[in-house]
Amino acid sequence: MLIVRNTRPDFRVSFRASAFGNGVVPNQDRLQFSENDLAHALFVTGRAPGDELVYGKSSVYEWLHRASLIPAYVRRTDRAELVRSDLSLTLDRSESAAVSYALGQAMTAIFCRTQLGVSHLLHIDRYSAQHDVLFGVGRRRADLFGVSPRGWVVAEAKGRSGHVRPETRRALEDQKRSIVAIEGKRPWVALGCVAHFPQRVGPMHLEAFDPEDDADEAIALDVTRDRFMLAYYAPFLRALEVGVSRQDDNFQSADFAGLGIRIGLSIPLVARLRRAESGALAGLSTDVEGLLAEVLSLQGGVLPDGSLVETDWQESIDRWDSGRFEG
Repeated sequence: MLIVRNTRPDFRVSFRASAFGNGVVPNQDRLQFSENDLAHALFVTGRAPGDELVYGKSSVYEWLHRASLIPAYVRRTDRAELVRSDLSLTLDRSESAAVSYALGQAMTAIFCRTQLGVSHLLHIDRYSAQHDVLFGVGRRRADLFGVSPRGWVVAEAKGRSGHVRPETRRALEDQKRSIVAIEGKRPWVALGCVAHFPQRVGPMHLEAFDPEDDADEAIALDVTRDRFMLAYYAPFLRALEVGVSRQDDNFQSADFAGLGIRIGLSIPLVARLRRAESGALAGLSTDVEGLLAEVLSLQGGVLPDGSLVETDWQESIDRWDSGRFEG
């Protein structure tokens, strides 16, 4: 079993927040998270659906590709700052944009979990592909949406290799308010979030904001909690089928040893999700809530969605490139 105890501190990424309601998010603070948290965030924000019948195991392969970005392109300094590796700095513009895009989505997921209490967040394209939700040709929409204790959250995520430009903020404002209602109610928060590197060899920073105006032609999203939960967990089920399977501590897990990743869910949760895929969808959301309450009370190191993600990337991400970092 792959269990890694960090001897270095978690990543720390500074953020600035503006235009949120009073008391929702601090104006500035730091996000603190591990490489395991980052791998999990890359997994849940992937676009490939977990519908095995239609898409096979594409969601797993997409995640493995995205997750491999971390040991290749991310480094942690002795101050726990998240910086780009030397290899990342050699990428051409299109390659760099792809890395920034993935990191932007992952950091938005971490921000939503730690600052807004969003336990389940997924890419809207993954839900729409699995449940045939149509948006119209060319219609712009937010990237991510998820559930928090205070209501639905909608997020538009971007990543940049430089400063946040005014046109980037305008695009985020347009897309983040593209969904006016979910389950017949206005989202609690609709935010834009940009992860960027103001300096070429400097640390990552995050900008988040929540202006109130809706975008033109905003839509109401047709979602049910049961279908949302199935769409969220379907890629987890596919990962359990592709990796080297094992069971321990009431968890079913899959090792991807060559990439240094292990992912798992509690056995009762896996059983309930498989029943939902077989047609027993009704009541899934309520059942998941009960199962999560149980597993979170009994098992340490489990994320709020009941998953366990572990990596052995510490040697790679704490490796000093070209003597840039001093211990």
